[in-house]
Amino acid sequence: MDAYEQQLRRALRWYPRHYRESRGEEIVATALELRAPGATTVDRAELRGLALAGVRTRLRERPPLWAWAGYRLFGSRLPYRYRMWARDDATGRWFAVRRFAWGLVALMAVMAACAPLAVGGALYAGVGPGGGEYTVGPMPKAAESLLAVGGLWLSLFVFRLDRGSVLARHGFAPGAEPPAGADRHHG
Repeated sequence: MDAYEQQLRRALRWYPRHYRESRGEEIVATALELRAPGATTVDRAELRGLALAGVRTRLRERPPLWAWAGYRLFGSRLPYRYRMWARDDATGRWFAVRRFAWGLVALMAVMAACAPLAVGGALYAGVGPGGGEYTVGPMPKAAESLLAVGGLWLSLFVFRLDRGSVLARHGFAPGAEPPAGADRHHG
């Protein structure tokens, strides 16, 4: 592999992984056939074209905002068209970090939405932290309610977002390669 081919393969990183796996060799072979005689490096215009095409492919194959938010925050299944994106995400290097971070964001959103109910409910009921009348204020009861909501959120959504369940939810056996021609449906 010469420097020209190495540059081409590095430029292919702009494309999604499943796209590189299925069409990467074809793109490299075509570029090698079309290279100018005696060229030792890829010219900037060709590198820019590969990068731009890779970014466009990533954007085209990315799920819409509503589906992406459901996938990230609730672990919902994406439409079939975006299953290869989900596979790339689930098998990616930083999957666990992304899942944990988005789980925390979702948990904070749920807790922020429930905070007025927790405080208002305790005030309305007139229940203090010990179960009697107000002496300290409603915040300990509100914090207890928010912790309960947070625990429920973790048990329902965050713990079911492991790599294997995401792959299985999108039709991939954990650790298995996608079926041949699976990327045919989203182009």
